[in-house]
Amino acid sequence: MPPEHVAELEALDPWWRPPWTVMWQRFYYQARDHTRAHGALRPEHGFPTTRFGLGEWLYNQCAGYDTLHPGQQRLLASIGLTPEAVRAARPRRKHMATHFQSVLACARAFADAHGTLVTATTDTVQDGLKLGQWLSNQRSKDRARQLRHGSPSPRALALSAIDPWWNPPWDLAWQRACTRARTTQTRPHGVPADVRTWIRAQHAAWPHLRPQQQQLLTDLDITPEAAARRRTSRVYPVSPGLAHARAYAALHGHLSCSKDTRHDGFALGDWLVQTRRKARQGRLAPTTSQALDTIAPWWNPPWPSIWQRIYEQAKLNHHTGQAHSPALQRWTEQQRTRWNTLHHTQRELLSGIGIHPV
Repeated sequence: MPPEHVAELEALDPWWRPPWTVMWQRFYYQARDHTRAHGALRPEHGFPTTRFGLGEWLYNQCAGYDTLHPGQQRLLASIGLTPEAVRAARPRRKHMATHFQSVLACARAFADAHGTLVTATTDTVQDGLKLGQWLSNQRSKDRARQLRHGSPSPRALALSAIDPWWNPPWDLAWQRACTRARTTQTRPHGVPADVRTWIRAQHAAWPHLRPQQQQLLTDLDITPEAAARRRTSRVYPVSPGLAHARAYAALHGHLSCSKDTRHDGFALGDWLVQTRRKARQGRLAPTTSQALDTIAPWWNPPWPSIWQRIYEQAKLNHHTGQAHSPALQRWTEQQRTRWNTLHHTQRELLSGIGIHPV
């Protein structure tokens, strides 16, 4: 990041990139805003004016005050938690074990309904409780404990009894994608295109996955060997166009290319235009149509092909972390504002790359 951008961010908030966790900083800002709205925190009385989660966090900071970074200690002092006040702090009167059991019941209800806890995002609410945010906090605490002690806490074990992968040792996004693959494999209209792309990525990354990840994929029959068996068991009609389409899709993950696209000298883009026209006129051989559906589910979408082409670029940027061009950014905003006019599958594709309605 250019130094001038860093300076601008620090001018807005000197703690925008703290040397401690961002979650700690967020709780601190909640405590700061609470003192501005409600007055002194009164730690000697167990932080009586705060909500339970914030009061518990504040007491934990007092209990572990000596282990905090000097900068954290200064921030706490600015909201009244001086060394003297910290020594006088008392825990919340609400019984923590009782509270945890009630939250655990909410987590169990969510898992019963969804089959997992990993799909709960930070804004998920279950039975009036901010379950998603609470789970995020528990994950942070459990990872910190694992680093210090090498073993999970009783709370983490209770959550593992509900969902053994509620806090996986790999990226949470991977676990969510694995869950999505499991829930979409039995859909009558087929596996969504973004899931198919993710599955192909697992085949390529197989040697680098953890054994537990490989086992989760094996349980879903998502292995390089299974993919090879399925490929060799399929019988495709002999066609130069299909051969080039298959090679192009293996390289790019889709067939939404422009009309002038050539692949290894073959006019693939023009061939696809003609093939789509035949399909819409009912003149395309079923074997060719089935083969193309297998290669790329959205090779002939019920919406304009140009929409699919732009979507594929947006998806590529999403997966690679590349910033959208101004034109593509305008397109994504248009999808958000026109959400109700889109095909339900278009909405699903957009949601899969983080584009949601306004």
